[in-house]
Amino acid sequence: MKLKYITFAVAALCATASLHAEKIVAGPKGGRLLEAEPLKAEFFVNAERKVEVTFYDAALKPTDPGAQTVTVTAEPASGKTKLELEKTATGFVSKTALPAGEPYRVVVQARASADAKPKNFRVDLNLATCGGCQKSEYACVCDSH
Repeated sequence: MKLKYITFAVAALCATASLHAEKIVAGPKGGRLLEAEPLKAEFFVNAERKVEVTFYDAALKPTDPGAQTVTVTAEPASGKTKLELEKTATGFVSKTALPAGEPYRVVVQARASADAKPKNFRVDLNLATCGGCQKSEYACVCDSH
């Protein structure tokens, strides 16, 4: 009898998790839009494989990040690599390229200020182009995935 209740509870949790799955939204550059507070941030990998994190206001116009801080950690099979970022007028760009060997996870941590609680975003980095939406797979907005 207990097994029946445990099975039901696990099934209910799985169903709830699938209902709350994150819907990927593409940013203006074609990257992945992250719901950072108080601004939106776009995670984008440029042609040189460098990470760009650009901040946008509510109208998706690039804006000064203000006191926002960002860290980016790549997690390829060869080991975690924290990317060094430099601040730009509208966000941050990595000083070095992402490690090869994708797909792998990239963790973006954004803070509204240096002492604020961080918000973590996990991006499954796959730079292949989606046949449906023509965006990189990490920013794919197709419902079929």
